[in-house]
Amino acid sequence: MKKKVLVGYIIAAMIALVAFEYAFWTNGFSYLEHQSEKSYLTQAEMLRDLFRAEDVAGENGYEQFAENYAKAYNIRITIIDSEGNVLGESQGASDLMSNHLNREEVQKALEGQSNSLIRKSDTFDVDYCYCAVPVDSGDFHGVMRVALPLSELKNMDNEFVRSTVLVTLVLLVVVFFLGAYFRKYVQAMKKVENMRREFVSNVTHELKTPLTSIRGFVETLKDGAIEDPKMAHRFLDIIDIETERLSHLISDTLLLSEIESKQDTNREPCDVNAVIAEVVELLQPKVKEHVRLIFQPDPTLKPYNCNRDRIKQLLINLIDNGLKATEFGAVTIVCHTLGNQLVLEISDTGIGMEEEQLERIFERFYRVDKGRSKAQGGTGLGLSIVKHIVELYNGTIHVTSKPGVGTEFTVKLPY
Repeated sequence: MKKKVLVGYIIAAMIALVAFEYAFWTNGFSYLEHQSEKSYLTQAEMLRDLFRAEDVAGENGYEQFAENYAKAYNIRITIIDSEGNVLGESQGASDLMSNHLNREEVQKALEGQSNSLIRKSDTFDVDYCYCAVPVDSGDFHGVMRVALPLSELKNMDNEFVRSTVLVTLVLLVVVFFLGAYFRKYVQAMKKVENMRREFVSNVTHELKTPLTSIRGFVETLKDGAIEDPKMAHRFLDIIDIETERLSHLISDTLLLSEIESKQDTNREPCDVNAVIAEVVELLQPKVKEHVRLIFQPDPTLKPYNCNRDRIKQLLINLIDNGLKATEFGAVTIVCHTLGNQLVLEISDTGIGMEEEQLERIFERFYRVDKGRSKAQGGTGLGLSIVKHIVELYNGTIHVTSKPGVGTEFTVKLPY
Protein backbone atom coordinates (compact mmCIF):
# COMPACT_ATOMS: atom_id res chain seq x y z
CA MET A 1 0.00 0.00 0.00
CA LYS A 2 2.82 2.41 0.93
CA LYS A 3 4.67 1.77 -2.35
CA LYS A 4 1.53 2.28 -4.43
CA VAL A 5 0.77 5.61 -2.77
CA LEU A 6 4.39 6.78 -3.11
CA VAL A 7 4.64 5.74 -6.78
CA GLY A 8 1.28 7.38 -7.52
CA TYR A 9 2.45 10.60 -5.91
CA ILE A 10 5.71 10.66 -7.92
CA ILE A 11 3.89 9.88 -11.21
CA ALA A 12 1.39 12.69 -10.58
CA ALA A 13 4.23 15.12 -9.84
CA MET A 14 6.13 14.10 -12.99
CA ILE A 15 3.01 14.46 -15.18
CA ALA A 16 2.48 17.96 -13.82
CA LEU A 17 6.14 18.78 -14.48
CA VAL A 18 6.02 17.46 -18.06
CA ALA A 19 2.83 19.42 -18.75
CA PHE A 20 4.48 22.54 -17.39
CA GLU A 21 7.55 22.03 -19.60
CA TYR A 22 5.43 21.34 -22.69
CA ALA A 23 3.52 24.58 -22.20
CA PHE A 24 6.75 26.52 -21.83
CA TRP A 25 8.52 24.99 -24.82
CA THR A 26 5.56 25.17 -27.22
CA ASN A 27 4.36 28.66 -26.31
CA GLY A 28 7.38 30.32 -24.74
CA PHE A 29 9.44 31.20 -27.82
CA SER A 30 6.56 32.53 -29.89
CA TYR A 31 5.29 34.50 -26.93
CA LEU A 32 8.72 36.00 -26.32
CA GLU A 33 9.14 37.01 -29.97
CA HIS A 34 5.65 38.51 -30.08
CA GLN A 35 6.31 40.50 -26.91
CA SER A 36 9.66 41.65 -28.31
CA GLU A 37 8.01 42.86 -31.53
CA LYS A 38 5.45 44.82 -29.52
CA SER A 39 8.21 46.34 -27.41
CA TYR A 40 10.25 47.46 -30.41
CA LEU A 41 7.16 48.84 -32.15
CA THR A 42 6.48 50.90 -29.04
CA GLN A 43 10.10 52.11 -29.12
CA ALA A 44 9.69 53.10 -32.78
CA GLU A 45 6.57 55.12 -31.94
CA MET A 46 8.37 56.77 -29.03
CA LEU A 47 11.33 57.67 -31.30
CA ARG A 48 8.90 59.14 -33.84
CA ASP A 49 7.62 61.45 -31.10
CA LEU A 50 11.19 62.46 -30.26
CA PHE A 51 11.90 63.02 -33.95
CA ARG A 52 8.93 65.36 -34.19
CA ALA A 53 9.84 67.16 -30.97
CA GLU A 54 13.42 67.79 -32.07
CA ASP A 55 12.27 68.86 -35.56
CA VAL A 56 15.08 66.90 -37.19
CA ALA A 57 16.05 68.01 -40.69
CA GLY A 58 18.97 67.82 -43.09
CA GLU A 59 21.17 64.90 -44.04
CA ASN A 60 23.46 65.22 -41.04
CA GLY A 61 20.49 65.65 -38.74
CA TYR A 62 18.93 62.37 -39.80
CA GLU A 63 22.22 60.48 -39.47
CA GLN A 64 22.97 62.07 -36.09
CA PHE A 65 19.49 61.31 -34.73
CA ALA A 66 19.74 57.66 -35.85
CA GLU A 67 23.22 57.21 -34.37
CA ASN A 68 22.46 58.89 -31.02
CA TYR A 69 19.27 57.02 -30.23
CA ALA A 70 20.45 53.68 -31.64
CA LYS A 71 23.36 53.81 -29.23
CA ALA A 72 21.10 54.82 -26.35
CA TYR A 73 18.60 51.99 -26.95
CA ASN A 74 21.01 49.43 -28.42
CA ILE A 75 18.95 49.02 -31.58
CA ARG A 76 19.36 49.78 -35.29
CA ILE A 77 17.47 52.88 -36.54
CA THR A 78 16.77 53.73 -40.16
CA ILE A 79 15.05 56.92 -41.42
CA ILE A 80 13.43 56.51 -44.86
CA ASP A 81 11.62 59.11 -46.95
CA SER A 82 8.38 58.60 -48.88
CA GLU A 83 10.35 57.61 -51.99
CA GLY A 84 12.09 54.79 -50.17
CA ASN A 85 15.44 56.55 -49.88
CA VAL A 86 17.50 56.01 -46.71
CA LEU A 87 18.24 59.41 -45.15
CA GLY A 88 19.71 58.17 -41.90
CA GLU A 89 21.14 54.83 -40.79
CA SER A 90 22.59 54.19 -37.36
CA GLN A 91 25.06 51.61 -38.66
CA GLY A 92 26.45 54.12 -41.17
CA ALA A 93 25.78 52.05 -44.27
CA SER A 94 23.22 54.31 -45.95
CA ASP A 95 25.47 54.77 -49.00
CA LEU A 96 25.40 51.03 -49.63
CA MET A 97 21.67 50.66 -49.28
CA SER A 98 19.31 50.41 -52.23
CA ASN A 99 15.92 52.01 -52.37
CA HIS A 100 13.64 50.65 -49.60
CA LEU A 101 10.32 51.24 -51.28
CA ASN A 102 9.88 47.56 -51.96
CA ARG A 103 10.39 46.57 -48.32
CA GLU A 104 7.13 45.19 -46.94
CA GLU A 105 7.37 46.94 -43.57
CA VAL A 106 8.16 50.26 -45.32
CA GLN A 107 5.21 49.91 -47.70
CA LYS A 108 2.80 49.32 -44.81
CA ALA A 109 4.21 52.26 -42.85
CA LEU A 110 3.88 54.58 -45.87
CA GLU A 111 0.25 53.50 -46.06
CA GLY A 112 -0.12 54.79 -42.48
CA GLN A 113 0.08 51.39 -40.72
CA SER A 114 2.59 50.78 -37.91
CA ASN A 115 3.79 47.19 -38.27
CA SER A 116 6.47 44.66 -37.51
CA LEU A 117 7.86 41.57 -39.21
CA ILE A 118 10.87 39.27 -39.22
CA ARG A 119 12.96 38.87 -42.38
CA LYS A 120 16.53 38.80 -43.67
CA SER A 121 18.27 42.13 -44.35
CA ASP A 122 19.19 42.58 -48.03
CA THR A 123 22.13 44.77 -47.00
CA PHE A 124 23.64 42.90 -44.06
CA ASP A 125 22.42 39.36 -44.87
CA VAL A 126 21.23 38.99 -41.25
CA ASP A 127 17.79 38.09 -39.94
CA TYR A 128 16.16 41.11 -38.27
CA CYS A 129 13.00 41.91 -36.43
CA TYR A 130 11.80 45.13 -38.15
CA CYS A 131 9.31 47.59 -36.70
CA ALA A 132 8.24 50.52 -38.90
CA VAL A 133 6.02 53.53 -38.17
CA PRO A 134 4.86 56.38 -40.41
CA VAL A 135 6.36 59.81 -39.70
CA ASP A 136 5.01 63.25 -40.63
CA SER A 137 7.14 66.05 -39.26
CA GLY A 138 7.29 69.40 -40.97
CA ASP A 139 8.45 68.86 -44.55
CA PHE A 140 9.43 65.27 -43.84
CA HIS A 141 7.05 62.47 -44.81
CA GLY A 142 8.40 58.98 -44.51
CA VAL A 143 9.12 56.06 -42.22
CA MET A 144 11.13 55.44 -39.08
CA ARG A 145 12.24 51.87 -38.70
CA VAL A 146 13.90 50.15 -35.76
CA ALA A 147 15.48 46.72 -36.04
CA LEU A 148 17.12 44.13 -33.84
CA PRO A 149 19.12 41.16 -35.13
CA LEU A 150 17.40 37.87 -34.44
CA SER A 151 20.63 36.75 -32.78
CA GLU A 152 19.70 39.11 -29.94
CA LEU A 153 16.27 37.54 -29.75
CA LYS A 154 17.85 34.13 -29.84
CA ASN A 155 20.07 35.15 -26.95
CA MET A 156 16.92 36.11 -25.12
CA ASP A 157 15.45 32.77 -26.14
CA ASN A 158 18.54 31.04 -24.79
CA GLU A 159 18.18 32.93 -21.53
CA PHE A 160 14.57 31.84 -21.48
CA VAL A 161 15.72 28.24 -22.01
CA ARG A 162 18.25 28.53 -19.18
CA SER A 163 15.58 29.96 -16.91
CA THR A 164 13.23 27.14 -17.88
CA VAL A 165 15.91 24.53 -17.20
CA LEU A 166 16.62 26.15 -13.85
CA VAL A 167 12.92 26.11 -12.98
CA THR A 168 12.79 22.45 -14.04
CA LEU A 169 15.72 21.57 -11.82
CA VAL A 170 14.15 23.43 -8.91
CA LEU A 171 10.88 21.58 -9.47
CA LEU A 172 12.74 18.27 -9.64
CA VAL A 173 14.47 19.06 -6.35
CA VAL A 174 11.11 20.03 -4.82
CA VAL A 175 9.57 16.79 -6.12
CA PHE A 176 12.48 14.82 -4.69
CA PHE A 177 12.25 16.38 -1.25
CA LEU A 178 8.47 16.15 -1.22
CA GLY A 179 8.79 12.50 -2.19
CA ALA A 180 11.33 11.92 0.60
CA TYR A 181 9.10 13.73 3.08
CA PHE A 182 6.08 11.80 1.94
CA ARG A 183 8.01 8.56 2.25
CA LYS A 184 9.03 9.43 5.81
CA TYR A 185 5.42 10.38 6.53
CA VAL A 186 4.19 7.03 5.22
CA GLN A 187 6.86 5.22 7.24
CA ALA A 188 5.88 7.16 10.36
CA MET A 189 2.22 6.32 9.76
CA LYS A 190 3.15 2.68 9.28
CA LYS A 191 5.15 2.76 12.51
CA VAL A 192 2.21 4.30 14.35
CA GLU A 193 -0.10 1.68 12.89
CA ASN A 194 2.29 -1.11 13.94
CA MET A 195 2.50 0.38 17.43
CA ARG A 196 -1.28 0.54 17.58
CA ARG A 197 -1.62 -3.08 16.52
CA GLU A 198 1.08 -4.14 18.98
CA PHE A 199 -0.58 -2.16 21.74
CA VAL A 200 -3.99 -3.70 21.04
CA SER A 201 -2.41 -7.15 20.92
CA ASN A 202 -0.56 -6.60 24.21
CA VAL A 203 -3.60 -5.13 25.94
CA THR A 204 -5.71 -8.04 24.74
CA HIS A 205 -3.14 -10.49 26.04
CA GLU A 206 -2.73 -8.71 29.36
CA LEU A 207 -6.50 -8.52 29.87
CA LYS A 208 -7.03 -12.11 28.83
CA THR A 209 -4.59 -13.54 31.38
CA PRO A 210 -6.32 -12.34 34.58
CA LEU A 211 -9.78 -12.89 33.08
CA THR A 212 -8.86 -16.49 32.25
CA SER A 213 -7.57 -16.98 35.79
CA ILE A 214 -10.69 -15.42 37.34
CA ARG A 215 -13.01 -17.46 35.18
CA GLY A 216 -11.10 -20.68 35.97
CA PHE A 217 -11.30 -20.23 39.72
CA VAL A 218 -14.96 -19.18 39.58
CA GLU A 219 -15.78 -22.38 37.69
CA THR A 220 -13.76 -24.40 40.19
CA LEU A 221 -15.71 -22.87 43.06
CA LYS A 222 -19.00 -23.55 41.29
CA ASP A 223 -17.95 -27.16 40.73
CA GLY A 224 -17.77 -27.78 44.47
CA ALA A 225 -14.61 -26.15 45.80
CA ILE A 226 -16.77 -23.57 47.55
CA GLU A 227 -17.80 -26.32 49.98
CA ASP A 228 -14.23 -26.42 51.29
CA PRO A 229 -13.89 -23.15 53.28
CA LYS A 230 -10.07 -23.19 53.26
CA MET A 231 -9.81 -23.83 49.52
CA ALA A 232 -12.64 -21.41 48.74
CA HIS A 233 -10.92 -18.65 50.72
CA ARG A 234 -7.63 -19.23 48.90
CA PHE A 235 -9.37 -19.18 45.51
CA LEU A 236 -11.25 -15.99 46.39
CA ASP A 237 -7.93 -14.35 47.40
CA ILE A 238 -6.50 -15.24 43.98
CA ILE A 239 -9.62 -13.85 42.27
CA ASP A 240 -9.25 -10.67 44.33
CA ILE A 241 -5.57 -10.32 43.31
CA GLU A 242 -6.36 -10.89 39.62
CA THR A 243 -9.26 -8.43 39.79
CA GLU A 244 -7.02 -5.78 41.30
CA ARG A 245 -4.41 -6.48 38.64
CA LEU A 246 -7.09 -6.11 35.97
CA SER A 247 -8.23 -2.85 37.50
CA HIS A 248 -4.65 -1.48 37.55
CA LEU A 249 -4.16 -2.50 33.94
CA ILE A 250 -7.30 -0.71 32.81
CA SER A 251 -6.45 2.38 34.87
CA ASP A 252 -2.88 2.53 33.51
CA THR A 253 -4.08 2.03 29.94
CA LEU A 254 -6.59 4.87 30.25
CA LEU A 255 -4.00 7.08 31.96
CA LEU A 256 -1.44 6.42 29.22
CA SER A 257 -4.01 7.18 26.54
CA GLU A 258 -4.91 10.45 28.27
CA ILE A 259 -1.26 11.52 28.58
CA GLU A 260 -0.45 10.58 24.97
CA SER A 261 -3.28 12.85 23.80
CA LYS A 262 -1.46 15.74 25.58
CA GLN A 263 -4.34 16.36 27.96
CA ASP A 264 -2.82 18.24 30.88
CA THR A 265 -5.17 20.73 32.47
CA ASN A 266 -5.15 22.39 35.89
CA ARG A 267 -1.50 23.45 35.91
CA GLU A 268 -0.59 25.51 38.96
CA PRO A 269 2.47 26.23 41.13
CA CYS A 270 3.20 23.02 43.03
CA ASP A 271 5.32 22.33 46.13
CA VAL A 272 7.34 19.37 44.83
CA ASN A 273 8.77 18.62 48.29
CA ALA A 274 5.23 18.17 49.60
CA VAL A 275 4.27 15.89 46.68
CA ILE A 276 7.33 13.68 47.26
CA ALA A 277 6.59 13.49 51.00
CA GLU A 278 3.01 12.48 50.18
CA VAL A 279 4.18 9.72 47.82
CA VAL A 280 6.73 8.47 50.38
CA GLU A 281 3.98 8.20 52.98
CA LEU A 282 1.68 6.48 50.46
CA LEU A 283 4.30 3.85 49.55
CA GLN A 284 5.62 3.31 53.09
CA PRO A 285 3.54 0.11 53.55
CA LYS A 286 5.37 -1.41 50.56
CA VAL A 287 8.83 -0.89 52.08
CA LYS A 288 10.42 -4.28 52.90
CA GLU A 289 12.05 -5.16 56.18
CA HIS A 290 15.66 -4.59 55.11
CA VAL A 291 14.97 -1.59 52.90
CA ARG A 292 14.87 2.12 53.72
CA LEU A 293 12.97 4.79 51.82
CA ILE A 294 15.03 7.98 52.08
CA PHE A 295 14.00 11.52 51.20
CA GLN A 296 15.53 14.77 52.42
CA PRO A 297 13.48 17.84 51.33
CA ASP A 298 15.30 20.78 49.70
CA PRO A 299 14.13 24.00 51.40
CA THR A 300 15.46 26.16 48.56
CA LEU A 301 13.31 24.41 45.94
CA LYS A 302 10.95 26.82 44.20
CA PRO A 303 7.41 25.78 43.16
CA TYR A 304 7.01 24.04 39.81
CA ASN A 305 4.06 24.92 37.55
CA CYS A 306 2.39 21.59 36.75
CA ASN A 307 -0.55 19.27 37.20
CA ARG A 308 0.07 17.89 40.69
CA ASP A 309 -1.48 14.51 39.85
CA ARG A 310 0.88 14.03 36.87
CA ILE A 311 4.02 14.62 38.95
CA LYS A 312 2.63 12.42 41.69
CA GLN A 313 1.99 9.61 39.18
CA LEU A 314 5.53 9.95 37.84
CA LEU A 315 7.02 9.69 41.32
CA ILE A 316 4.78 6.78 42.35
CA ASN A 317 5.85 4.70 39.34
CA LEU A 318 9.58 5.38 39.73
CA ILE A 319 9.69 4.90 43.50
CA ASP A 320 7.41 1.83 43.40
CA ASN A 321 9.67 0.24 40.77
CA GLY A 322 12.67 0.90 43.01
CA LEU A 323 10.97 -0.70 46.00
CA LYS A 324 9.98 -3.77 43.96
CA ALA A 325 13.55 -4.25 42.69
CA THR A 326 15.25 -3.77 46.08
CA GLU A 327 15.55 -6.52 48.73
CA PHE A 328 18.35 -4.92 50.78
CA GLY A 329 19.57 -1.34 51.01
CA ALA A 330 17.63 1.79 50.19
CA VAL A 331 15.55 3.70 47.69
CA THR A 332 16.63 7.35 47.73
CA ILE A 333 14.80 10.39 46.37
CA VAL A 334 16.73 13.60 45.71
CA CYS A 335 15.12 16.77 44.41
CA HIS A 336 16.96 20.01 43.56
CA THR A 337 17.23 22.86 41.06
CA LEU A 338 19.90 22.94 38.36
CA GLY A 339 19.90 26.19 36.38
CA ASN A 340 16.38 26.58 35.08
CA GLN A 341 15.48 22.92 35.58
CA LEU A 342 13.78 20.87 38.25
CA VAL A 343 15.84 17.70 38.79
CA LEU A 344 14.40 14.52 40.33
CA GLU A 345 16.76 11.63 41.10
CA ILE A 346 15.38 8.25 42.21
CA SER A 347 18.00 5.61 42.91
CA ASP A 348 17.88 2.12 44.42
CA THR A 349 20.27 -0.65 45.45
CA GLY A 350 18.22 -3.35 43.74
CA ILE A 351 18.86 -6.03 41.13
CA GLY A 352 19.80 -3.57 38.37
CA MET A 353 19.54 -4.11 34.62
CA GLU A 354 21.70 -5.11 31.65
CA GLU A 355 22.65 -2.57 28.98
CA GLU A 356 20.35 -4.08 26.34
CA GLN A 357 17.43 -3.96 28.79
CA LEU A 358 17.91 -0.21 29.35
CA GLU A 359 17.13 0.43 25.67
CA ARG A 360 13.63 -1.03 26.02
CA ILE A 361 12.42 -0.25 29.52
CA PHE A 362 10.20 2.63 28.35
CA GLU A 363 8.33 0.43 25.88
CA ARG A 364 4.75 -0.40 26.75
CA PHE A 365 4.35 -3.82 28.41
CA TYR A 366 8.10 -4.46 28.45
CA ARG A 367 9.23 -6.18 31.64
CA VAL A 368 12.81 -6.78 32.69
CA ASP A 369 11.76 -9.81 34.75
CA LYS A 370 8.30 -10.91 33.60
CA GLY A 371 7.78 -13.46 36.36
CA ARG A 372 8.85 -11.09 39.13
CA SER A 373 6.82 -8.23 37.68
CA LYS A 374 3.59 -10.21 37.40
CA ALA A 375 4.05 -11.68 40.85
CA GLN A 376 4.29 -8.14 42.25
CA GLY A 377 1.28 -6.92 40.29
CA GLY A 378 3.07 -4.84 37.64
CA THR A 379 1.23 -3.92 34.43
CA GLY A 380 4.28 -3.17 32.27
CA LEU A 381 3.01 0.38 31.62
CA GLY A 382 4.57 2.28 34.53
CA LEU A 383 7.77 3.49 32.87
CA SER A 384 5.96 4.23 29.62
CA ILE A 385 3.64 6.49 31.62
CA VAL A 386 6.67 8.13 33.23
CA LYS A 387 8.29 8.80 29.86
CA HIS A 388 5.12 10.38 28.44
CA ILE A 389 4.65 12.59 31.51
CA VAL A 390 8.26 13.81 31.13
CA GLU A 391 7.68 14.54 27.42
CA LEU A 392 4.44 16.34 28.32
CA TYR A 393 6.57 18.88 30.22
CA ASN A 394 9.29 18.99 27.53
CA GLY A 395 11.70 17.32 29.91
CA THR A 396 14.23 14.49 29.70
CA ILE A 397 14.73 11.22 31.55
CA HIS A 398 17.99 9.31 31.83
CA VAL A 399 18.67 5.95 33.44
CA THR A 400 21.88 4.27 34.56
CA SER A 401 22.01 0.75 35.97
CA LYS A 402 24.34 -2.13 36.77
CA PRO A 403 23.24 -5.70 37.56
CA GLY A 404 23.48 -6.38 41.29
CA VAL A 405 24.35 -2.75 42.07
CA GLY A 406 21.19 -0.79 41.42
CA THR A 407 19.45 1.71 39.16
CA GLU A 408 19.17 5.50 39.06
CA PHE A 409 16.58 7.52 37.14
CA THR A 410 17.26 11.23 36.54
CA VAL A 411 14.36 13.41 35.42
CA LYS A 412 14.93 17.02 34.32
CA LEU A 413 11.92 19.28 33.83
CA PRO A 414 12.32 22.88 32.62
CA TYR A 415 10.72 25.62 34.70
